[in-house]
Order: sequence, then structure tokens, then C-alpha cells
Amino acid sequence: MRNFFLILYTICLSFTGYCQSMLSKEQALEDFNWLTFSLDYVHPRLYKYESKDIVQSRFDSLRNVLSKKDNISALDFLSLVSKLNARVNCGHLYTIPQGELENVVLKKKVMPFQIKILNDKIFALYDVGKGKKIPDGSEIISINGKLTGEIIRSIKEGIATDGWIETRKDRLIERYFFESFHGFDLYYYLHVNRSSIFNIRYRKFNSLKEVTLTKEGISAEERNKLLKEIHQVDVREWFKKPSPTFTIDEKNSLAVLTISRSFYNKDIDPDYNSVLSSLFNQLEEKNIENLIIDLRENEGGSEHHEANLVKHLYGKPHKLYQNIFFSRLDFRALTPIIHTVEKDTSDLWYNNQDEAYRKINDDLWVNNKPNVEGLQFQSPAEHVFKGQLYVLMSGISFSSTSSLIANIKNTTNAIFIGEESGGTYEGPTGGMEIPIILPNSQIMVRMSPNIQWIYLYQNHPIGRGILPDYPISYTIEDVIDGRDLEMKKAVELIKSKKE
Repeated sequence: MRNFFLILYTICLSFTGYCQSMLSKEQALEDFNWLTFSLDYVHPRLYKYESKDIVQSRFDSLRNVLSKKDNISALDFLSLVSKLNARVNCGHLYTIPQGELENVVLKKKVMPFQIKILNDKIFALYDVGKGKKIPDGSEIISINGKLTGEIIRSIKEGIATDGWIETRKDRLIERYFFESFHGFDLYYYLHVNRSSIFNIRYRKFNSLKEVTLTKEGISAEERNKLLKEIHQVDVREWFKKPSPTFTIDEKNSLAVLTISRSFYNKDIDPDYNSVLSSLFNQLEEKNIENLIIDLRENEGGSEHHEANLVKHLYGKPHKLYQNIFFSRLDFRALTPIIHTVEKDTSDLWYNNQDEAYRKINDDLWVNNKPNVEGLQFQSPAEHVFKGQLYVLMSGISFSSTSSLIANIKNTTNAIFIGEESGGTYEGPTGGMEIPIILPNSQIMVRMSPNIQWIYLYQNHPIGRGILPDYPISYTIEDVIDGRDLEMKKAVELIKSKKE
């Protein structure tokens, strides 16, 4: 009998790419109730953008839908959870499949090319599939009969980002790592269509001619291998580039500091503090008047990195956050579903006897810990840059990096170039995380009870990131030609000052 089921499973994989595990109505409702309880119990901004009545009405409506189904596939339930979490409008609310469900997601067949999102249009790049190729830069009109506008709308409903920031959604759609919880392949598979065959209608690059082509799906692993062999495209490049780096152009009196990551990798990254010290010392010695800071690829991470950079840009004592608030200190009610691999269950109760946390009301505590770097005033560095600063940013500039950009805006005369930053100006919901596992579907949901409120906060539209002084919009021709429009604009502004 065991061999029979093994054979059946193998046949199922060969024909459909996966065997859908099913949740009974009772299992789905149990997971859903744990999820909604956890969101209400933990998330401090669950009712920031919509009233409690509206949010709870949505919960009740979805619960009613589930109660009328005899069962639901784990994949459909993952899609539902992703969309529910996305409605919270918090980029730090992660929905990540685990166990067999993660294996199903990672083993799916994907389109044999990458995509680029420009002005709510999808363009194809680097087709490595069998047979006739889709030319680079071709605009995708439809996939399996669905128009790309409808595809993008369906996909964006399942992407959790801060507030009303659309730029981060666009950039996450283009992502080709963290495949179990980000990227076009996953979003399309969950929210649009699960076929392993893709009927593509496209408009050729620089042409009005429309072509229809059927492409056979391949594994993401195979596509990544072919991308590297044929096009020298490495989807893991972000992890391999040293960060930070800098260059100095004495002739044009400008320097470029690139901080692509704030997660330290001892195997490739130089010492962060030493790099900054060396750069700002040289800027002063060489009397460099212009500094470009490139944060377009920086997802966030180390608050030390952010604080240390501001010390070199602002000549007064400064801290990253005015306050850090907590929704609650006692998480023992979640003990049955805490993901123990990521969090020690003995650390679910934060004792307030040492006055590390001060209670404001039943739903809000303030962090009084003296050793939290983001709350500590930092003295200015020995060498503080006094020239003109230019910041390059994108929707990827998220979490502590978006807080860094907000701090730079509050304390300097910086000029911002690119697109709206990926995190809200007022400060992120991030830092400490409470990871739960929904017991039947094995979906992990990571949420934070923190609110980090930016230091020197100024009036700004709530739920929006830092807006650029010079918005940059790419065309597919710019992408094909490898143009760097943000850097080009910064250099143009620097040169125009001399004319």
C-alpha cells in the first residue's frame, strides 16, 4: 500500500507539478481564527488605515466564506492569508509557507524569462526557454488569456507593503530571490494561475506587431542556471557585492557612497565603521563638495549602520527614533502556535518590574531601555560632511533604510532622486518579531508588536515614504541600454552648479 501511494504521488507530480494538500473546513477555520486572533493581539497598526469595525467585518466575511466550503487547498489558503495580511498595509508582516507547502511552492514551474514592471506594464527579459524566444524588452499583453493589467492588480492584492506605497510592490514583483515569499513567480502562481504552460501574447520591442507564443515552464533552479550561462545574469548578485563601497572623483569634486546591504557578511564586506571613517576623512582632506549616497538596493537591517552614517552627515547630537512603542509585553497567549525554531517560548513575557517599558494605556507601552541604539543620542563624528548631499532611493529602500532616508531629510539639505522610498516616513513597524505557525496549513506569519517613531518628525502624508525631489521614470529602452538615470540626474545637478 505504501508503494501504491508513492507511485500515485510521483504520477501526480509529473502531470501537475504538485499534489495539492487539502485542509478540511475545520482545519481552515482553526488556522484562520488563530491568524485573526494573533493580528488583533500583536499588531500595533492593525487599525491604522481602516477602522476596527471595517477590519473585523472583513475577518467575519472571510470566516463565513470558509465555513461554507467543505475543504480548501493549502495553496488557496496561502493565497487567502497573503491577501488578508496585505490589507494591513505593513511591509513587516510576512507570510511564508513552511514544510511541504514550501516545497510545493519552490518546485512549481515558472516562466522561462524574467520580467520588468514599468508604469503598470510587464516587459520580458532574458528568455531562456526552449524554441522560439521572446525578444528582450517585449511588452507582455496577456498570459493564459488574462490581460497584464488584471494580472498586476491580482498580484498586488497579495503583496504586504507599508501604507499606500506602490513603488515597493513593483520592486518586489521583480524580485528573484527569497522565492518562497516574494517575486512574480510566486505571486502569479498563488493569485493568478497555476498552469505549467504559458500562452504569452506580446508586442515585440520597438514594434506594434503582436505575437502569440506558448512557453513551457521550467524550474526556477534551471532558469537561474541558464540565465547565468547565457546572459551572465546572477540572481544572487545582491548577496555577493561588498557593501559599503565608495569612489571619489576629485576632478568633479564628487564622491559616491554605495550601501547596497545593511546585513554584514564577514566573508565579503569591509568593516562598515572603517569605510565611513576613511571616506569622510578623505572628503574633508580633498575638499569634496558633493556626495551621492546610493541606497536603491538597501532593504534595511542594521540600525547601527544607519545611526553611524547620520553621525557623519549631521553636526548635532542625533538619534534614529523619538520613541519605540509596543502593542503589549505578554505574548504567552500565542504559546501553542509560536514558531519555536525562530523564537524561544521562554521569552514571551517581558517583565516590566525593571521599568524598561512604561505603560501608556492598555494597548500601548513605550520602550525605556537605555541600551537601545536607535533611542540613544549619538554625538557627531570627527569628520562631518558639509557639502551638498544627493540620495538615490527606490521602493526597495525599506525598514531601517527608509528611516535613515527620513532622518537625512530631517537633518540635512539633501536632494532626493529616484522613486518613493519603500517604508513610511513616520517610521516602520519592525524590530522585534513574533513568528507564529498556523498549525494545519504550516504557514508562518511574522509580525512585529513595535512602532518606531522617527526622530524630528515633520508634517508628512501618513502612510507614504519620502517623495523624491527628482522623480525618475524608466522606459524599457533605458533598461535594455543599461542606463542609470538616478546617477545621471545626480551628476547633471552637480555639473550644473559649476555652469
